[in-house]
Amino acid sequence: MTLPRAAVSLMAACLVVSCATSPDTPSPQADGRAPAAADVGIERVVLQAYRAIGDRHLYEPNFRNLSVEAYRGFASSDAALALEANDSSLTVKRDGKEIVSRPAPPDTSDGRAWGSTLTELMAGSIVASPTLQQIDRQVLIRQAMTATTKQLDRNSRYADPDEAKDNRFQRDGGGGIGITVERTEEKKILIRAVQDGSPAAKAGVQIGDQILAIDSDSMINRPLSDVVSKLRGAVGAPVSITVLRPSQGAELTLPMKRSRIVPTTVVYERRGDVALIHLTGFNTATTDNLRAALDKAKADIGKDIAGIIIDMRSNRGGLLDQAQTVSEVFIAEGTIFSTNGRHPDSKRTYRSSNSRANGGQLPIVVLMNGGSASAAEIVAAALQDRGRAVVIGTTSYGKGTVQTVVRLANEGELILTWSRLQAPSGYTWNELGVLPNICTSKIGDSSKLGTASVDSNQGSLMRWHALRNPTQQEVADLRKICPPGDAAPEADVDLALRLLHDRALYAHAVQSATNQSAARP
Repeated sequence: MTLPRAAVSLMAACLVVSCATSPDTPSPQADGRAPAAADVGIERVVLQAYRAIGDRHLYEPNFRNLSVEAYRGFASSDAALALEANDSSLTVKRDGKEIVSRPAPPDTSDGRAWGSTLTELMAGSIVASPTLQQIDRQVLIRQAMTATTKQLDRNSRYADPDEAKDNRFQRDGGGGIGITVERTEEKKILIRAVQDGSPAAKAGVQIGDQILAIDSDSMINRPLSDVVSKLRGAVGAPVSITVLRPSQGAELTLPMKRSRIVPTTVVYERRGDVALIHLTGFNTATTDNLRAALDKAKADIGKDIAGIIIDMRSNRGGLLDQAQTVSEVFIAEGTIFSTNGRHPDSKRTYRSSNSRANGGQLPIVVLMNGGSASAAEIVAAALQDRGRAVVIGTTSYGKGTVQTVVRLANEGELILTWSRLQAPSGYTWNELGVLPNICTSKIGDSSKLGTASVDSNQGSLMRWHALRNPTQQEVADLRKICPPGDAAPEADVDLALRLLHDRALYAHAVQSATNQSAARP
């Protein structure tokens, strides 16, 4: 089952990356609630972020450059403000008149000193600028933090409190009713999926229902984010939705109580004697749901099961520990991946200790495309390197880094890159991507699949796996071999089915890939 791209899910996760949640969380209020975002000043958020960047980012940061760009982002709403920076001082002027000046800290790696200086410049600017005084503090924080993370790397970023709240729901779940909703071009809110056993399923909600109101509050012409926000809430809290059911031509009001919903990231589909498993993300429930899907497939298909297709096309990744445990489902022992960064805790090798992998020795084909990233690439690279799967599709996104998620005092999140990932053979796919064994941009017709089409990538795989620190030009040249695409054609599934039914060709493809991994320097 492939859901429309426009769908916003209360079930399916689509995380860019999140590997560890920082303990840097705000203290609860007396009533047990976390402090509201509006209660937290810019100074506290900036200082917390700078400490985290200094301690954890993959590269040692230059806080002078970060602070200059952060201030410019912060002050971007007032064109009259200007920052003059030299080796000894930082001076803010408004309409050419100096309003605040501070000495530049001598050590560009001292995040605490630079953070304090930056927040003093910000505070003085707000006092002097009527424009900034009218802007919500969360907007100013976002402008400053976005400008900061742009200077770090392409995968570090800031999520404001609303986005961060959704990120946490996608990773860990929360109170909801278990549906996926989509806003159509006609601005209708339609239900595209209903999670089995969820409050929505028990209340009789059906795919295709149009949401008209939530708790008698009309949702007509409302943004999709409003609908999602209204449906989520405290576990056990009541909610009712009014839907239009086209098949009956009737409006129905369906009451229910929210329960803890963990977004569904695993969907099993039978294709004859093959189990097709759509893996759309990696959250706290992914591995358990994958094991359940495999058990269901084995019971459904029986002893004649020919193999497994793991469809991770456009899977943007998710939790690092789930990438490990998903790999362990199919890899009984040995290295899965390793990480290496500046922080001592980032240097680790992840190994499987699962002597009884659910996947057994069934043949596996992994489907990838240019939208497959992060945790999806970890699994694909591990299964390919370890000879447990043949990868079919196009070159993946190339996100070979791990991010740590720092929960900030304003309930926003700082997503910081803190280590590089390496496949079992030792290569890193950051910027480069995972190269499939069989490139579908070269083979569009499954009837043309043969030994020659498999062998055509042998030399490329050898070059791919031999690289340790590729230049930008090497990356660009290699990615042209099998250009990343964003489509998910049925032809990819046809190729996978053909390969799984030709055991000799499948064994040849696996052996070809593992030979290239073994040939690394």
